[in-house]
Amino acid sequence: MEQMTPEQRDQMEKMQKGLLDLKHIAEKLKPSVENPDAEVSLLTIVRALASAPILGELPTAPPEQKESAEKAVAECTNEVLGKLEKAFVKAGAFEDGALSDCDATEGRNTLLLYFHMYQQNPELKELVAEMPPGVEALRGYVNGLATKLLIKAQMLMPQQRWVQPTLAIARASALISTALWSHTDEGALGAMKTILAEDSLEVPKLSVSATAGPKATQGEGDECAAGQQVLTVVSLMRLHASSAGEGTAEPPVPNNPQGIFEAYWLYIEGLKPEGTPNSLICAQPMVVKDLAADVIKAEAGFQAPPTPGTYTLRVHILSTSVIGVDLTCEVSFTVVEDDVPTLE
Repeated sequence: MEQMTPEQRDQMEKMQKGLLDLKHIAEKLKPSVENPDAEVSLLTIVRALASAPILGELPTAPPEQKESAEKAVAECTNEVLGKLEKAFVKAGAFEDGALSDCDATEGRNTLLLYFHMYQQNPELKELVAEMPPGVEALRGYVNGLATKLLIKAQMLMPQQRWVQPTLAIARASALISTALWSHTDEGALGAMKTILAEDSLEVPKLSVSATAGPKATQGEGDECAAGQQVLTVVSLMRLHASSAGEGTAEPPVPNNPQGIFEAYWLYIEGLKPEGTPNSLICAQPMVVKDLAADVIKAEAGFQAPPTPGTYTLRVHILSTSVIGVDLTCEVSFTVVEDDVPTLE
């Protein structure tokens, strides 16, 4: 450290802090031994973010902005936070008393993240409008840090092979990135439609199917020998597919340099006997660069289990940028005895 330049030292400190945040997220979301496949709630994800070390630091600002930063924190009083909590309980975000075991920082950050997601909720418009300016400023600060941490967590969770925390992180990412409060509420879905329309895009209408079988037959046929390579082929049908330039409207232009119009995540879950945690065996993106494409496909290979029997995979398709995208299907394959005689 002594031989490092100030810039190198600063970067090293940031990396160390980043590792502490990811360790914190992993500890908070680690599945329980008693019920390893239990669903993870949005509140659990938000509280894990809200209590991360990076979100425990107060906003820093240059000297000329220090006073306004301190004012933003000061305006986030217990009275203001109490109003927010009551409003979220009334809106069904979480139950009364759900934050009673939070310390002051975690409680404040949790409420600010919900405040971010409920910005467009019609039931809370008046409350949002009457919030002091400092609360809005602090919401933006907390949301910015939480978003960076969510992006890192999206990479971390699949490495742990934890299914439910991985899915919950993806669902929470969509809500926080769109500043919407629900994947199923009609009001939230209507707001999502408006957001997409601003980019000349339609609400995705999707269905999914999959096959699993020997890699040698491109996943067709469900019988595999023990230890053989299995190939899962996932087909995502875009029922809303359209021809570019259809009608008189100008064809939409992607708002990213990669030319991507739609991006989804494919997760494949290996179902295990009761008492044994299910395992995440695949996490990969599925992207749409052609709005006329009615089907996009993805492949995932892995080695068949050594024990003969029938195995089931559960396929999940989610979006981290569009709410309401949450599809599943199941596919099975059978592992049979390898009847090739052992060479002597």
